[in-house]
Amino acid sequence: MCLNCPSDMRKALQMKLGACDAHTIAKWHEIFLETVRDMYDRSVWSLRDWVRNAERARRDSNYSPNCEFLHEIARHLIHSNETLDVALDTTECVQKYCRRFAVAASTSPKQREQNLEGLERLSVLGKDMKGIKRRSESLRERLQNEINLAFHLIAQRDSRITLQMGEDSRKDSNNMRSIAIVGLVYLPGTFVSGLFGMNFFDFNVDSGRQTWAVSEKLWLYWAITVPLTLATILLWVVAFHGDAITRRLRAR
Repeated sequence: MCLNCPSDMRKALQMKLGACDAHTIAKWHEIFLETVRDMYDRSVWSLRDWVRNAERARRDSNYSPNCEFLHEIARHLIHSNETLDVALDTTECVQKYCRRFAVAASTSPKQREQNLEGLERLSVLGKDMKGIKRRSESLRERLQNEINLAFHLIAQRDSRITLQMGEDSRKDSNNMRSIAIVGLVYLPGTFVSGLFGMNFFDFNVDSGRQTWAVSEKLWLYWAITVPLTLATILLWVVAFHGDAITRRLRAR
């Protein structure tokens, strides 16, 4: 009785069972184990093709790791190792009970020889299953190595992008510094020219004589400008640093 058995496996079992001449109980188990072994072998080799394709894709210069696909393969390999573990345990149990039956049922030299041949064949099939299991474990390790490499490549690429952004930011900072220096060079002259260009100052030329007059209300300029400047600075401090100042005051 086979549950959820692939159609090709059922056909293989029917052909082998129909063509065999089973003189011992080990022969029946041998046929089943051969069919199961072939199925696991094809399954692991198909997983190997996926892993190999993932390794070959890394050779492309425009390689971009598909982490979701790699983890999907890893999920299948985990299931493969799990089912192979169960298959190995079952194979060992079959060998153990067939060995007991062979000892109890060997009533003639010919039957004893047939039972020993069947046990040897079961032992070979058990070793084949162990080899398939080790191959599946090796694929799991290769895939894990590929996943780790993909994460390292992504981290390396992000690091290069971060370095490039830092370099661009440094260049922008240098440009802003140059603009600030140029502004500082022209700021004093601009301030002085603007100050003297106000109506508080009067420069006249009368009969070849130059006269310079300063209004008595010049103090109004300073009386308005200084408080307005201080209010602007205070507003900036409250807007950008108000929360930090409040926390410090509460901490005291």
